[in-house]
Amino acid sequence: MTITVDHVRELLGSDSPDATLVLVGGRPKVTTTPAAENGLVVASRADLWKDRDTPPGDEDLRRLAEILNTTVSELGG
Repeated sequence: MTITVDHVRELLGSDSPDATLVLVGGRPKVTTTPAAENGLVVASRADLWKDRDTPPGDEDLRRLAEILNTTVSELGG
């Protein structure tokens, strides 16, 4: 399954600083307990907020989703 803009939006919109996007059984999921999910960690909320002062716009979200999909593809996820 593909990481979508909605997944990235959910991750960045989480109130938890521990929010993480993981792949569980090939499906993207935002969780605050990545170790308990036993999946592949794709990115954390902290990673994506790094060096940002304002929330990303729609184009930024699209680009982030594209980058994360490429990264997962290269890892064989």
